[in-house]
Amino acid sequence: MTRQNTEQEPLSRESTVYDALSEKSRTFLSNIKSNLKDIKESSFALVLSIITGILAGVFLGKTEETLLLIPGLIVLVPAAMGMRGSIGGALGSRLSTALHLGTIDKFSLNDKVVRINVFSSIMLSFFLSIFLAFVAKFMTGIFGLKSISLFSFIVISTVGGVLAGLILALMTVITAFVAYRRNMDLDNIQAPIITALGDLFTIPCLLLAAFVVQSYGFYVDSLSLIILVVGLVSIWYILLRKEDAKKSKESYRAIIFQSALILACVGLIEGVVGTLLESKIDVLTTLPILLVLFPVFLEEGGNIGNTLASRISTKLHLGTLDTDLRIGGEIKKEFFISYFLSLVVFPLTGLLVYVFSFAFGIQLIPIGELVVITSMAGLVLTTVIIIATFLIALLSYKFGFDPDNTTIPVVTAVADILGVLSLLVVLGAFHIL
Repeated sequence: MTRQNTEQEPLSRESTVYDALSEKSRTFLSNIKSNLKDIKESSFALVLSIITGILAGVFLGKTEETLLLIPGLIVLVPAAMGMRGSIGGALGSRLSTALHLGTIDKFSLNDKVVRINVFSSIMLSFFLSIFLAFVAKFMTGIFGLKSISLFSFIVISTVGGVLAGLILALMTVITAFVAYRRNMDLDNIQAPIITALGDLFTIPCLLLAAFVVQSYGFYVDSLSLIILVVGLVSIWYILLRKEDAKKSKESYRAIIFQSALILACVGLIEGVVGTLLESKIDVLTTLPILLVLFPVFLEEGGNIGNTLASRISTKLHLGTLDTDLRIGGEIKKEFFISYFLSLVVFPLTGLLVYVFSFAFGIQLIPIGELVVITSMAGLVLTTVIIIATFLIALLSYKFGFDPDNTTIPVVTAVADILGVLSLLVVLGAFHIL
């Protein structure tokens, strides 16, 4: 009898392992089914952002000569892209929250809430573009890298940044309007789409501004001084609008000053990212597929975090999410969606980067290596971004800051610097760098 029990024990253990795996599979499929709407909407937006991000990278990859002729220009690229994505993403998040709270009547500039948010975003683009010029000059100087003059940085950053900012503000409102009309959750789509459009327009706008500086260099000093004077006058004007701050949390002054400090810190971090890329400029221009890869990889890391941040922010405003640091059912659901998206997005990113680079005649690295590189680096990045987004959103809300204004910019910056570091480490492990 004892022998019979002993013989049956492995079968019992085998059955237990099978049951456990079966239960895990059922739970996984159940999670996908229960979150299918969020996953479908987010996946559509993320795939669209991959394509536009790659096109922006292709544009960058085909202009390696310009990057070498204008030393320090690439320092502005991640900073400007990150800033446009942060400002546009925060605008979309605020509009989404206002929609859920019922404070927006219609998506029109005649609506006061929409008008305040759009104007604030344009002004933030202007102020932060000037700031990024100083950051780029400071970073290249402190690390002993060659660069153009401060005045040239000011013109390139401001002209390119404001032009991209105007386009992006308009596209954000259009995206919100279309999502609202189609009964889509803006939290699921606005961050990837706005970041994608930011990347798509920012790089060409920066390169257009760089062309202006190259062609009309004798006007650069005068134009930069005009920009600085307009910036000071604008700050003075906003400071006089104290009555708005008393009337509403959603005032020009409240949004600009609550966002500016966070965005300035983000700009400093993005400056470090750009400096890392500038230090590798010889390798990047020799193997331009990396110029295609970096923008879209950083964009997707930020998008996963920003989509999560937008959903958490809305739930905090609606009171459906506790402000303690407990990992409850709602948070587990959000984490699952983010991880699932990363398992799809990053391998697809590697595959599409290869396809587009091949189509545009850009020097390649083996497709298998590229997919493994993006998958490995993406998984590491997603894990850190999920934790950072959760903590930043909850702590911002607990300390009285609007997470719509603070979380997305910080998450974008964290995603960019960790994205560059994770890619550099994995590329180094494959002896590509």
